[in-house]
Amino acid sequence: MSEDVLSILTEAVKGRRCCAMRYRDQLQARVVEPHAIYEDASGEVIVDCYQVDGYSQAGRTPPFWRPFRLRKIAAATLLKKTFVPRRSEGFSPTRLRYRSGLLCIVSEGLDVRGRMPRTGEAVGPFLPPKAARHRP
Repeated sequence: MSEDVLSILTEAVKGRRCCAMRYRDQLQARVVEPHAIYEDASGEVIVDCYQVDGYSQAGRTPPFWRPFRLRKIAAATLLKKTFVPRRSEGFSPTRLRYRSGLLCIVSEGLDVRGRMPRTGEAVGPFLPPKAARHRP
């Protein structure tokens, strides 16, 4: 697993930004909206994504939900395009699998000015210092 891939995906979740990524040894790219990064019961890091474009080994036509094992992601690139959390497509931050081992999850709330926030909600051991969480 590349720490660079984890940091890129964490930034994508926090900023609600799309990513282009290659999975396993595949040369074709996928475009995903990463919603949550968490450890499963076996301790493996999983990224829950809504795939909106690109390759599918199973031949599925996007869009669809897909969990990706972090250790199998060969490369990831942060894109400029942003996304809104896919509640109507089934995303729920209260899912049982996120209750333990959650590293990062998209934020859905409005900020004090009534706008969608730019950053996601970081949780767990990667929680930034209190001063860094409340930037104007």
